[in-house]
Amino acid sequence: MSSKQWIGGAVALFWLVMMGLLWQREMGGRRLVLPPASAAAALEPSESWLSLSLATGERVGQVHMQNGPEERQGVLGSRLDLTAEMYLNLLGKATDLSLAGHVWRPVEEKRVQFELAIQSADHDFQVSGRVAEGRLRGEIRSAGEVLPLELPMSEDLLMSSGIGAALHFPVLQVGDEILLDSFDPLTLSRGTARVRCEAEETLTLAGQPVESRRLRVRMSGMESLAWVDARGEVVRAETPFGWVLERSTAAELQTAGTPLPEAGELLALTSIQPTGARPFRGAQEMTLRLSGVDALWQRTGQDAAALALPSDGAQQVLEGNKVRLLAVVEAGDVTGDPAPFDASPYLRADAFVQSDHATLRAHAATVTEGVEGAWEQALRLHDWVFAHIDKEAVLTIPSALEVLAKRRGDCNEHTVLFAALARALEIPTKIAIGVVWSDELDGFYYHAWPEVHIDGRWHRMDPTLDQPQADATHLKLLEGGIETWPRLMPYLGQLEIEVLSVG
Repeated sequence: MSSKQWIGGAVALFWLVMMGLLWQREMGGRRLVLPPASAAAALEPSESWLSLSLATGERVGQVHMQNGPEERQGVLGSRLDLTAEMYLNLLGKATDLSLAGHVWRPVEEKRVQFELAIQSADHDFQVSGRVAEGRLRGEIRSAGEVLPLELPMSEDLLMSSGIGAALHFPVLQVGDEILLDSFDPLTLSRGTARVRCEAEETLTLAGQPVESRRLRVRMSGMESLAWVDARGEVVRAETPFGWVLERSTAAELQTAGTPLPEAGELLALTSIQPTGARPFRGAQEMTLRLSGVDALWQRTGQDAAALALPSDGAQQVLEGNKVRLLAVVEAGDVTGDPAPFDASPYLRADAFVQSDHATLRAHAATVTEGVEGAWEQALRLHDWVFAHIDKEAVLTIPSALEVLAKRRGDCNEHTVLFAALARALEIPTKIAIGVVWSDELDGFYYHAWPEVHIDGRWHRMDPTLDQPQADATHLKLLEGGIETWPRLMPYLGQLEIEVLSVG
C-alpha cells in the first residue's frame, strides 16, 4: 500500500483544521461589543510579514497581511488583505498550498464583505460573501460550479492568519480573558476560542527587542500561544504540534529561501506508534487501550470517566479505557427488525458533499445502472471510486464535484465523493474520521472513510484502501463532514494506543 494514500490527508488535516479566517468576539460573563471601526484605527495603513516554521526551525511557509482604506460605492471602509503559503515535500514531491483573501468593512457601518481562495496544483476552491443583519450570504465556487451559501453570522468579524493563530487580537491587559466565537469559511464550521492575557514579555525578533503581551489561546481542545504588540498584532505564535509563526520582513523571507522538510518529519507529526501487539491489515478483531488525550473522556455518574467515542456494531466502548473494533458484517447477515432510524441527516447535501447536484446524481445513476438493492449499489460505488480516483497526496478542500472532475486525491477526496454518490442514490451515508493502521508505515495514521446505513445497521467501507468491508484497524474518533475537522485537533500528537489483542 502506497504511503501516498496517507500523508496527503494528514498534512491537509494540519493545515485545514487551522484555517479559521473570520472571528466573532464575545466576552465570557460580559459582552464585548465591537463598535464601528474608528477612522483613525481602521484606515491607518499597516503591513506585516510572518514566517511559518517547524519546531526544528525549518521554514515551510509565510504569511503576508496588509491593511488600508478602500472606498466602495461611495462608502469609506477598511480593507484587510491576507496571503499565506505553505511549501511541503510529500514523499519526494514538492507541493505548495496558497491562501489568499480579504475582508472589507465600512468605517461607520456594521457589515462585512469577504473573499477567500485556496489553491494547490490545479485545485481551486473559493468562497465569498457579505455579512449584514445577522446573516452571511454568499457563494462557493468549486469545479467550475457556483453554489449558494447562507448562514447566521454576526458582523463583528476579525481576520486571522489561517495558520493556527489570529494575526490580530483585542488589546488585553494581563489577567483579562475573553471568548471568541469563530467561523471558518473553508470548512463552514463554527467554534469558540478562549483567550487569556498571561504576562508582559520582551522578545528579540530580527535582532531587535519587541515589547509584547503573551496570550494563551484554547480552541477545540488545543492550546497555542501568541505574543502581541501594543496594537494587538501578533509578533510570534506557537501553534499546536510545534509550528511557529514569527514576525519577519519581506527581505528576510526572500533571503532565507524556502527549504522543504523531509517527508519523514511530517509523517512523525501525524503518526501514532502503538505499544503491545502489532496490528496487521485485514484484521477482523482488535482491542485497544487509549490514553493521552483529555478529549477522550466524558464525565458520568459520580464524576467517573468514560471513553467519549462513537459506539456502534463495529466499535464497542468498554470499561478500563478500552475499545473493541470488529470488521463490518455484510448487510445480508443482519437479522431482526431494524430499529427506528431518521435518515434525513445522512441524505442531506452540503457545500462539500453536493449530493443534490445534477452532475453527481447522473454519475451515480450511471455507475450503478442495472444494479438492484442498496448494498449492491454501495458495493458498485465503492469499486468505482477505488478504481477511478488516483491515489495521490493532495492539499485541497475535499469537494465531491472537484474530485469527480480531477479524479485524484487521498482519503478525504475518496470519502466525500463516495458519500455524495451514495446520498444521490438515497443511501444514508456518513463520514467517519479517525485513525487506521498501515503495514507499510508501521503505525496508525489519521484517515477518513464512509459508512452506509443499510438494513438497520451502519456498515464501514473504505474505498481508499479497497475494503468493501473496512477491517478492524479503523478506530473512529469523530463522525461528520469537514466541519468536524477542528474537533480532531486535541488528538493530534497526543493520542496513545496500546494494542491488547488483534486477530
